[in-house]
Amino acid sequence: MYFEDVRQWQGTAEALAKELKRQIEQLELSIEPPALRTVRSWRTKQLLSQPKGQEFGCRQILEGLATALLLKKGWTLAAITQVLPSFSDDTLEMQILAEAQGLDPTWLPTITATALPLPTGHRPAMDLAEDAVVLLAQGIIRQYERVLPGQQIVRQEDSTLPPELYQAMCKLGRLYIEEGQCDRAACVHTVLNNARYPLGSDRWGLKILSQLNFRFSNATIIDPDLRVPTSDCAEIANLSGGFGENNVIEHRLYTELCDATQRLGGRRQHKAYTALRELFGRYSLIGQRQLFDCLVDRDLTPLQGMIIEKFFDLVPDIWLIDGLAHRCAYCGTLMRPHPNNKLFAQGRCPIRQCIGHELPKVFEKLDPNKDILWIAKPQILTYWTGPAIDELAIFDTARQNGLDAELYPESDLCDIGINGKVIGIDAKSYTSPVTLALRLNRSIGGLIYYRRRILAVSDRLIEDNPSYISTLKSTLDKKDDPASLVIMSVSSVIEFLKKMPYANQT
Repeated sequence: MYFEDVRQWQGTAEALAKELKRQIEQLELSIEPPALRTVRSWRTKQLLSQPKGQEFGCRQILEGLATALLLKKGWTLAAITQVLPSFSDDTLEMQILAEAQGLDPTWLPTITATALPLPTGHRPAMDLAEDAVVLLAQGIIRQYERVLPGQQIVRQEDSTLPPELYQAMCKLGRLYIEEGQCDRAACVHTVLNNARYPLGSDRWGLKILSQLNFRFSNATIIDPDLRVPTSDCAEIANLSGGFGENNVIEHRLYTELCDATQRLGGRRQHKAYTALRELFGRYSLIGQRQLFDCLVDRDLTPLQGMIIEKFFDLVPDIWLIDGLAHRCAYCGTLMRPHPNNKLFAQGRCPIRQCIGHELPKVFEKLDPNKDILWIAKPQILTYWTGPAIDELAIFDTARQNGLDAELYPESDLCDIGINGKVIGIDAKSYTSPVTLALRLNRSIGGLIYYRRRILAVSDRLIEDNPSYISTLKSTLDKKDDPASLVIMSVSSVIEFLKKMPYANQT
């Protein structure tokens, strides 16, 4: 067998890291070799079953390869820790070799894992379950729209399977594995059939869905007789305000942020919301010591645990360049390694609104061995950090010119308020002006509370599409609230604010 040459292998953590790198290269697995720090972390978290006081062996090579492969598939460390012990060495070898040959194994244990009960209120599992159900509702609506004309059928292998439905199946599958069950969400036809029954019923068989505090437990997604999406399905699908996994997660994070700051009460609630949003905008890459200092300065220490757990991830080794974290000179976030090493030798900023996305420049290089480094979650970077580039530019200009400006007033009525409710400004970076117009036609949000309502459009979008503003205006309703919006480029808004020396007397 392939691993015959390492049957008697033994070594230290450093030797194991080197051996895993060698195996990954020989097998041509599309995963990053774990660094020494990662190997030690996996040992601490009991992913590697190293006997106490002994060196690593062949079993730990297999466990290391399996862990890296399962992490790439989206498994949690908790799920991997629970399932790995149920695999024999031979089974692990077969699974790893199947991955190397592109056969996409199921990674179901040959011995049924002992079910571990999920305690009531187990927040990470509850979050995963809620995300899965919202994506399931969205995916079923998408699939229904595709089959309704009679031109498509549902195929498991069909590349047209809605991504929301596929993502829901992956998350449901993870929930089954984490409860010690076989994955009963791997077949789309089974999932669609089960959707005709309440989510908390025995038909689904997931304990987390049947808990009393799971708000969707009584919901049925597909009408059992008519085979169409139910009204419950429509309501759940639209909870996040947009389709897709990122929208669903961003909506949950926004809700959690509001809930956490509301518990602080009164005026402190709004100040905390503004402080956190500003933190994500200015310091999406941050060392632990600086993060704690920021939380103290902003009177946010009661939320410290929640902030770290919900909104930040540890900087992974694969995003380091020569062992260091490169900070973007324009927006301050973590630059990522790029395949085009000639053009992006120092990495590339992942935020599309940032100049560094195309013109990379490193401000500083941080050593993860000197301080623990945190990076905002991808959804935070997409929906809060990226848009904050324009929002903060407008806010900083207003403050520098002596204007009474407030960032994210009253927990996000708008992006920047000037002179109380005199002027409200929202900066937008939708790539499609039509999508933005349709959103505004439904509601202009908190801008409704301001006398003058300004919509600031990213200059980069206008550079790419000179007709952006004209297209936006032509698609907006010509009456009611959308008609009251003043639409300008971000640079025009900044120039407008510079010419307002008497705005505070308005």
